[in-house]
Amino acid sequence: MRLVRLTSLALPLVFTACGDNGTTPTTSDASGTTQATGTATEDPTAGTTPPTSTSPTTGMGGMTETGGGATEAMTGSTTAPSTTTTGEVTTTGVTGATTTSEGTTGGTTSGVIDTTSGTTTGATDTTTGDPDTGVDTECGFGDIEFSFIWISNSPEGTVSKIDTETLIEVARYRTGDVGADPSRTSVNLKGDVAVTNRDGSITKIGAVEDHCKEKNGQPGIQTSTGPNNVLAWGADECVLWNTTLLPASRPAAWTSGDLIDPQNPCSGFTGEKVWTSGPTGSDAFVYLLDGETGQILDQVLVPGANGGLGIYGGAVDQNNDFWGVTYSAGPLVHVSYDNMMAETIPLPIGSAYGFTVDAKGRSWVGGWDGNLQRYDPMTKTWTKATIPAQYQVLSRGMNDTNGELWIAALFEPQGLMRVDTDTANFIEHIGAATLVGIQEPTGASVDVQGKVWLVDQSKDGGGAFVYDPGTKKATWVGGLNGPYTYSDMTGYALKNVAPQ
Repeated sequence: MRLVRLTSLALPLVFTACGDNGTTPTTSDASGTTQATGTATEDPTAGTTPPTSTSPTTGMGGMTETGGGATEAMTGSTTAPSTTTTGEVTTTGVTGATTTSEGTTGGTTSGVIDTTSGTTTGATDTTTGDPDTGVDTECGFGDIEFSFIWISNSPEGTVSKIDTETLIEVARYRTGDVGADPSRTSVNLKGDVAVTNRDGSITKIGAVEDHCKEKNGQPGIQTSTGPNNVLAWGADECVLWNTTLLPASRPAAWTSGDLIDPQNPCSGFTGEKVWTSGPTGSDAFVYLLDGETGQILDQVLVPGANGGLGIYGGAVDQNNDFWGVTYSAGPLVHVSYDNMMAETIPLPIGSAYGFTVDAKGRSWVGGWDGNLQRYDPMTKTWTKATIPAQYQVLSRGMNDTNGELWIAALFEPQGLMRVDTDTANFIEHIGAATLVGIQEPTGASVDVQGKVWLVDQSKDGGGAFVYDPGTKKATWVGGLNGPYTYSDMTGYALKNVAPQ
């Protein structure tokens, strides 16, 4: 057993001892679990804006990640984060950000195509309808919750904000300086997004202008209005903060926060935080950040949690605990929100790529050759999903809705797979007959209307299929640039586990 615990530390502490590296059978007890704990030093400045915080420093060699034609190249460097407030973006751990003039980047107007009829509708840069405020419609406020999807344009260093009702891209933001390379996105219950950059940083962007901050003295909020209006890094007033992490960082997972009135589920949430992680050596750090400032509040070193690309995806459960899986071989990683205690749980099948937590708090790990496995923390058992032999694909990003898991399936036959989360039985595969022209699916996410978004990295340069399970028809939304997002792009997964 290995025990490690870090809390609000300026420098990392590492405690190591012998550990069990064995595997468990398909259904197992917790005998293979490794836990992490240790000593802590309280940081009296935690929660203030913005104290200087220092993350662990490490050097990483260049690595290349491949997956069925998708390639991610990382060249790491040693970093020693500091905290800087610029005139435009609050930046934790990044120096040298400057106030710059408004700029634009290339891009085309999004095209919306019904892949059944072939009809094309040209999307514009105009936002229409009532903006999303993250308010639950069940509480009677009338707004559409989570009506945006946030998809990273990795080669471009931007993230696109698309209205899930109109299918129009209403904004596009830079997520960092040159070389940011954004990937995973996570949306909180207010609709704001956190985007992790593989160069080693994480950025928060406000969903609506009320969440943005006036910084440059000009009247109104200066922010993007569409894909052809991308402001220079540091100039967009809806880009709220950026925090330096270790190179090759990936996960982003918001906590639900705390109910303003615990007796009233419609009172809204406050105090949201965001989990993320970065690899170092053979291990990985898991960080908990202040959602308002981006300050690293807490961190824990998880031994053995770097299989070359670190913790590859992450999500939270009903307790706001962090769950994530290490690329390829595992292990599954669990960090408690209450005390930052960490545990690692070996995978029965060393095949990990896609990841999510379902509405009942169970972790799902997707991998190569149709391997899809579920971990139940209540019974501490693993269950292997039943996938027909003809669908021995790579299970990438996934999302749960109404007890059904929707999975992006790479390799022939590419498409969407649907699995029952309780029985772990295969339901159906939606392939090229419906998703016309599908090439390289990366992630799946569910919007507030129950439609499933399947990001395709390559078709027409990049875009997403929008599949309606009711009509069984798909619509293509184009105009993206090599999108590569695996995570909770709409906030629907967080809503699944948030207190009701």
